[in-house]
Amino acid sequence: MKRSLIHAALAIALALAVAAPASFAKQTRAHRAAMKLCKEKYKDAIRGSKYLKGHDRRVRRAQARRDREQCERMAPR
Repeated sequence: MKRSLIHAALAIALALAVAAPASFAKQTRAHRAAMKLCKEKYKDAIRGSKYLKGHDRRVRRAQARRDREQCERMAPR
């Protein structure tokens, strides 16, 4: 009984390990490139806000966050 449970658990783990790379393959090259571009734009905006003070910095960072979220939503799937 114990041996059959171990084999069943290992079979399930193996099936999940095989299925995981297939789910990552769903992302297209265009999607990955768009996401990379969104992240680069966000990093640039954060770097640019480094030289601002107080309220201006918070506003710029919030705007960068909103822009990144919008960019990620508009990225091709």
